[in-house]
Amino acid sequence: MAPRPRRRRRSMPTAHSYERTDRVAQLVRGVVASEMERLDEAFEGIVITGVDVDRELSVAVVHYDVRDDEAADLAAAAFDEHRHRLQRALGAATSLRRTPTLRFRRDQGAIDAERIEDLLAGLSDQQHEAPLSDPPSCTAARDEGF
Repeated sequence: MAPRPRRRRRSMPTAHSYERTDRVAQLVRGVVASEMERLDEAFEGIVITGVDVDRELSVAVVHYDVRDDEAADLAAAAFDEHRHRLQRALGAATSLRRTPTLRFRRDQGAIDAERIEDLLAGLSDQQHEAPLSDPPSCTAARDEGF
């Protein structure tokens, strides 16, 4: 009998339809948020807007937003003070070979959105202060030969 040709194995569909970095980012976000609630009142009013993890899973940048610039300084100090505790909690909650190094940055998108809202509010105020002049009448344009 002739040997049977070997059949190629089909690759199994993955259980997740998204990247591993996305799953780790979601995990980091959950662990950091729960630890922030548990650790200190200095984290009150801080919202985690997202987490970016590099492809090697060595660095996780946690993006956050706060109410105002004064609160941003307090938030930066709180993250700096508690970074090691948050890092340790992340290591305990995950089964990763290496825990990503945590870095914290204020979300630039939220800052830009706030600036745009201020600009639009200023434009709206200017329009209410200076009413539009009456548009030229159609009869005047007709008289001039248009």
